[in-house]
Amino acid sequence: MAAREQLQRVAVYIEHAQAMILLADQRRQARNAYGNQEKGIADLIGKSLEGAWTIFGRIIARKSLIQLRGELDAIGQRSEVLTAGDALDHKQESLLAAAEQSFMETLRSDQSSLIKSEGHEWFNTVAADFAALVASRQFLQDSNARFELGKRQFLEFGAVLENALVLSAKPSSPATRAADIALNAPQSPAPVALTETTVERSDPGAARLLAFVTALVMLVIVAISVLTVRSIVIPVRRLIKATRQLADGRSNVRVGRGGIKELDFVAQAFDEMSGQLESMRDAYRLQKESLEQQVVERTYKLQQQAHQDPLTSLPNRRLLSTLLSAALSRARSADRLVGVYFLDIDNFKNINDSLGHVFGDRVLMSVANRLEEVVDGLGFVARLGGDEFTLVYESAGCSKDLHEFGLALSNAFHALLSVDEREISISVSIGASVFPEHESDPQALLRAADSALFRAKELGRNQLVLFTPELIATAARRFSVEQGLRRALARDEFELLYQPEINLARGEVGLVEALLRWRQPDGRLARPGEFLPVAEQSGLMAEINAWVLQAAFQDASRWHHGGWSDARVAINISARQLVDRLFVECILGLLEEWRLPARCIELELTESVLQTGATTIAALRALRAHGFGIALDDFGTGYSSLTSLEQLPLSRVKLDASLVAGIDTSVRATAIAKAIIDLCAGLGLEVTAEGIERPEQFAWFARNSSIFLQGFLLSEAIPCGGVLSFNASLSNKLHDLYLSLPPPARAASSVPPRAEPRGSKSTALPATQ
Repeated sequence: MAAREQLQRVAVYIEHAQAMILLADQRRQARNAYGNQEKGIADLIGKSLEGAWTIFGRIIARKSLIQLRGELDAIGQRSEVLTAGDALDHKQESLLAAAEQSFMETLRSDQSSLIKSEGHEWFNTVAADFAALVASRQFLQDSNARFELGKRQFLEFGAVLENALVLSAKPSSPATRAADIALNAPQSPAPVALTETTVERSDPGAARLLAFVTALVMLVIVAISVLTVRSIVIPVRRLIKATRQLADGRSNVRVGRGGIKELDFVAQAFDEMSGQLESMRDAYRLQKESLEQQVVERTYKLQQQAHQDPLTSLPNRRLLSTLLSAALSRARSADRLVGVYFLDIDNFKNINDSLGHVFGDRVLMSVANRLEEVVDGLGFVARLGGDEFTLVYESAGCSKDLHEFGLALSNAFHALLSVDEREISISVSIGASVFPEHESDPQALLRAADSALFRAKELGRNQLVLFTPELIATAARRFSVEQGLRRALARDEFELLYQPEINLARGEVGLVEALLRWRQPDGRLARPGEFLPVAEQSGLMAEINAWVLQAAFQDASRWHHGGWSDARVAINISARQLVDRLFVECILGLLEEWRLPARCIELELTESVLQTGATTIAALRALRAHGFGIALDDFGTGYSSLTSLEQLPLSRVKLDASLVAGIDTSVRATAIAKAIIDLCAGLGLEVTAEGIERPEQFAWFARNSSIFLQGFLLSEAIPCGGVLSFNASLSNKLHDLYLSLPPPARAASSVPPRAEPRGSKSTALPATQ
């Protein structure tokens, strides 16, 4: 009976094992389904991101797609425990559910934009796949729980079975076995007991035979029991041992074959399950190693990006500070000098504007290569950004070595630079500082070299300048001016003054030139030469130019609509403004805003505009076609003046003050001025002589009444509100000026009559003034 019960328990154990195999298969299928669904959603989002624009290595995509991908990654991270076969605790389950809820909320909130960009089919597929993913996660969680419960019960039942089999295999006394048999035997009528009298009356031979048969039967039963127990206990022990090893995390666990057929089948199924688990562990290990390798590579790339310039692979500003500090430490120990050189490519913006930024990047790479060739073990090169490079010369024994190295840097760019099979010529400006002669810490040395570089640019570029203490003071003043200019724009501290250009033929103001001034806190008006160079270098010129245009158009509108319909304002413009493709549209927009005819505005420029190419000349022609006046300032001082008259669509030429200064004392100046006036008359151009400061100059030009005169003798620059009053009193001023001339000069010019007082509208200021 005991053997039968043991067999029944073994059969139940086998059923448990088969159930465990089914649970393991279900869990594996659920894990595969969950992983495939998650990968499918990731592929859909990834393909949409791959279709996005890529600019300079950065993906320009919808924010919702990037957010969906980030939230899906968060779901994958929080479900790693679940897909590894472990059960989630309450906190992990809450975090995973929150991540899934966040994904669904993002998908719903951005539904319209996602459908618009990716289509209905894409959105419906993602929504359906994610719903299936959540269901798979719940099923996988239930499968893991059922598997853990079944495993625990399976191990407990195996332990009980093992103990029972061990007890059944131990030898016991006949009385114990009889007691066990009696306990396990079915209830039945008690057999008739053999009394001593009965035995004694029986045949002695029969009694011995009965005893022999009984012993033989007992021996057979014992043998069968031992063999049966052995065929069950040993396989079960192997299964229990292998199960414990597998639960402890050991891989490649195998159960020896043998025992009854059912247990041998369980062992075979267990070996298959162990092999599958081992394969999964191998795949997990490979994936983990791959992720770790990606982390290492990504970390290395981030370190490179943090310390290297992405274009030239040179050290960037952060690494430069570290390298320079180390170089200074070595120099202190060896009592040597260290040279710090700031290098800037002259007119690099022209390369970008004319040949494109891609070609400009290639130029920067070629410059970096040439600088590394010059350094060649003597120090190192770094790129701070834009077209600025820093070189550190570590091995200098004396100041002469540093000077020669600076000259070698400058001379290195005398040879043409080969970029994309094109030979180009560039020059560089260099500023240098020396340790410990100038400064003793890295940042101070860099500031000193930067100040020297700025001075090199001021001297006309293509220069090598060594730092001096005065440069720091200059830099401080420049910084103060720059900050003041920024405040001036915010506080409206700029003003426009107007210097009249007198039309001698009509005896009135023909036009006024707008002159920029900056009112200082003490009331003094700063002239453009004091602050415009700083504005150019600090990038504030665009804002200042825009302010000048707006203010000049506003004042011209006041005069035109308030008593001076023939008002004309000359506005100085730069070549940089003409390069802007929106400049023509801006000027036309200001005309419309202030309700002015184009004849009220004259744009005044210098010959440097010819250096900016055909684009600016086309812009000037467009402006001239709309009716604007175009004046060429400082005529007679450049080398291409006659070329300017041929190429530019001019309406006026202004004789430079340096030519006017000797008009009454120099025969050559007189001949040149007369030739220019006659040439302009032949071309139909108006002429303004600027810089009239002495009566003798006025007398010479007064012989030709068709000319316009401008200068301090006639009028200084005056505020907007005084222009109309000056125009009203101009006739009397001219009459007095003619009378003050010497008799010969007065005789050569006709003296205009003094204007009679009259109350015309030209003498009255408008109400708005």
